Amino acid sequence: MFNRRTFLKLAGGGAAFSWLGASKRVSAQTEHWTLVALPDTQKYVARSSLLSYAQDQTNWIVDNLQSENIAFVAHEGDLVDDGASRTEWNRIDGVMDTLDGDLELNPDGLVPYATPPGDHDWAVEEDRRSSTENYRRFFGRSRYVGRNWFGGSAPNDLSQYQLFSTGGFDFLHIGLEWEAPGDASDENTPLGWAQNIMDQYPERPTIITTHAYLWDGFPKGRTFFVEEENNNGSSGEKIWREIVEPNPQVFMVLNGHFHVRIGSNDGENHQVSTNAAGLPVFEMLADYQDYPNGGNGWMRLVQFIQGGGSDGQDRIQVRTYSPSLDQFATDSSSQFSFDLDFTARFTPL
Repeated sequence: MFNRRTFLKLAGGGAAFSWLGASKRVSAQTEHWTLVALPDTQKYVARSSLLSYAQDQTNWIVDNLQSENIAFVAHEGDLVDDGASRTEWNRIDGVMDTLDGDLELNPDGLVPYATPPGDHDWAVEEDRRSSTENYRRFFGRSRYVGRNWFGGSAPNDLSQYQLFSTGGFDFLHIGLEWEAPGDASDENTPLGWAQNIMDQYPERPTIITTHAYLWDGFPKGRTFFVEEENNNGSSGEKIWREIVEPNPQVFMVLNGHFHVRIGSNDGENHQVSTNAAGLPVFEMLADYQDYPNGGNGWMRLVQFIQGGGSDGQDRIQVRTYSPSLDQFATDSSSQFSFDLDFTARFTPL
C-alpha cells in the first residue's frame, strides 16, 4: 500500500526564490540542508589555465559548509578529460582533496562526497573491462578507508555507496558507474550490486548519481537517454526501468555528460517521473563544459528547505551558482523547485 503518499503536491519549474548573491540565506526559522552537485570537471583539469574554476568550487564548498549546511557533495562524472593522463588525475585529486581537509585531525574529512566515473575517466573509453587503473588509484575504495560515511564499492571498484544523515533523516547515496551494465536480478553485475545495496538499506531514502541518465535533447517530455552503447552498457531508460522505477526509496537521480541541446548548448534538464509506487522521482541533468572556460565554474546547489514550500509543504530548491563569477543563473532551466512533504516521501513504505 502506498496511498498515504499520493497526496503529495508537486511544483515544477515556476516556484523559485529570489537569490541575489552567495550571501543570501533562508530565514533562520527555516531548517535547510544542501547537496552540491559538481558537473563534469573535465575541461578544467585538461588545461592548467582553467584549473582554478574547479578549485573555486571545492574552496567555496568548504567555506560555506555551515552557512549553507552542506551535507553531501556528488560529482557527476568525467572528473578528467583524458583518463590516460596522470597529470589530469593529479589535478582533480588536488581539487577534491580540499573536501578532505586534514585527515589526521578528522579521518572523516570535512564533508561526505561521491565521485562516480564518467566515460572520459576510462583511459580507453571503448575498453569497459579495463583501462580504469587511474580512476581506481585516485578515487577507488582505497581513497575512503576509515571514513564512517563510506559504505563500500562494487566488485570492480567503479561504483560506490555512501551513508549520511541530515535534517532528521538517514540517506543512502549510490554513485553508479557510467552506463552501468547488467541486470538488477544479478548481483554480480553493477546494476545488481546497486539493487543489493538498496535491499540492505530499505529504510533509507536514496539518491543515485550516475554520469549518463537524463539527456538534454529532443524529443520533449520523458527524456531518458535511450541508446545502448559501448559493450552493452545500460542506457538511462534501462537504469530507470531496472533500479529506479521499481524502488520507491529512490527519490532523486543526478547526472552530467550531455551538454548540447539541439539549437543551443545549455546542458541542463529536469523532470519529475512517477515510479511504480506512484511516487515522484526528481531527476536533474547539469553539464556546462560547452560554456566559456570549460563551464565557468557553474555548479548545482540542491537545497532541502523544511517548511519552505507552498501550502505548508517542504521544498527542494535548485540553484545554479558559479563561485568564480560569484553569480547565480536565474533562468527556468537553472533555477527551479519541487514542493513535497519530506516526512511522507522519505518514510519507507
